[in-house]
Formats: sequence, structure tokens, C-alpha cells
Amino acid sequence: MKAPTPVGLCRPEIRTEALQAVAKVFARDCGQQEQSLARASRLLDLLDAGGFRSPEVKDWLARTGIGAAWNTALDEGRPRSVAPYLTPLLTGRTVDVLSGSGTLTAALARTSPVDAYERAGAYPDAPAVPTRPLDHLWPTGPGVYDTALFATVLHHEPDPAALVEAVLTSLRPTRLVIVENCLSETVSNEFHDFMDDFFNLCLNDFDVDCPGEHRTVEGWLDFLGRYGRTRLVHRLDDVTGIPFPYEVFTVDIRPDAAA
Repeated sequence: MKAPTPVGLCRPEIRTEALQAVAKVFARDCGQQEQSLARASRLLDLLDAGGFRSPEVKDWLARTGIGAAWNTALDEGRPRSVAPYLTPLLTGRTVDVLSGSGTLTAALARTSPVDAYERAGAYPDAPAVPTRPLDHLWPTGPGVYDTALFATVLHHEPDPAALVEAVLTSLRPTRLVIVENCLSETVSNEFHDFMDDFFNLCLNDFDVDCPGEHRTVEGWLDFLGRYGRTRLVHRLDDVTGIPFPYEVFTVDIRPDAAA
């Protein structure tokens, strides 16, 4: 597992990038319109002093109500932000690969047939939908799923190609739908790593590896293009609970991609 961002690194390399982005989430999603900038600054001060596992940070998130509000934004608001853009892209039956908490799966399943698969023990709480162990996915074989969804999954994988190719070889879907948060001139790899560590080690306590495989839009187009016709379909600038954009890609699989 990637070592967490060390204490002190959020100033100055990350602080400038994080301050406005976190303040935007506080104002938009956490009921902190009047105090968003001051409280974002305070959070970064606490993280800078104590690190992601600091009891002082966790206590502050609880006392201010920001921790609960942010998790509500992630669990309830984020799926509502993203699902309407994904639903039209899902052809036939969909497998949500590494579905996490299952909240996005639940939102999608209201209008599309979607099944959730996750690694056993990855999340401490019960998922929002019935979830099958990832190892049970491979024997399902071709013809069961037409679309494979990877929603902010591939950047967590130490070998994303291995996961994609396992899905293609076993299931032979005709389409992939990928949601990522991409590097850009205004969103650095360091900021992505910082927020991954904050979400998984501070706001919550998830046993999820974050190896830092973030890429630019061009990098994802190049990576995914080996499997078929790849398009950037959406750039979502205001995803509830998330301090940077989401990009949505589709890949229409070449017939020989799973060979």
C-alpha cells in the first residue's frame, strides 16, 4: 500500500490547491456557507499538524458536524450527481466492478439492471445493495453482462490493466464505462493522493489501497484505447462531496480485445 501523505506536506505544496476546493465542498455540500473558507483552512491546519489519523482532526470533524455532512454528501449526493450521466451509457445488463459502498449501484439500479461486486472485507459497513464477492464474478462467463462499470476504481489498482483484462477475458462485455478524476493543470497528483488519504484514513477508515495511478484525460484515453473505441463523454465539475471534477469515458470493445 502507498505510504500516506506525511504530516506537514499539505503546506505549501498542497495547501494552495486544497484550500479553495475544500472550501467549495464545505459551502456547497456541508452547510458551511458562512464559514467555508475559515473552516477549510482550519482543517488543513489540523491535518498539517497531526496527520490523517490524528484524534484532534477526527474530533473536530465530529464537533463541527462537517464529518457527518461530508459523508452524507458522498453517500447520498454523489450518486445523485453522477447516476443521470451514467444511465444512458449502460447497455444491457451492467456489472459494477468494485462497487464500494454500493450507493452508486443503488442509484443506477433504479432504472438499469446492475449487479455489484466487491473484494471481501474491503469496506467495514454493509453496502447499500446486495454485493457479491469479486471472485464470484469470473465464473459467470460471457453473455451475462453487456457493460462493465469502473467508477473511480482504476486509479486505486496497482495494475489497472490486469483488472480490465480479467473482466474482458471472463465476461466479454461489449462496453466499458469508466469514471475517473483526472490530472490537469489545476489538479495535481499530490492533491489527488492527499484527498484519497483524507477520505480513507481520516473522514473514514477504509482498507482501500491508493497507489496513486492518476492520469490526465489524454493518459486515460491512451490507456483505454488499446481495448476499443474510446471517448471522453462527460466532464462533471460539480459532483457532490468531491473537490475536483469527474471524467466519464466509454470504451466500445474491439472483437479481438479479449483474445
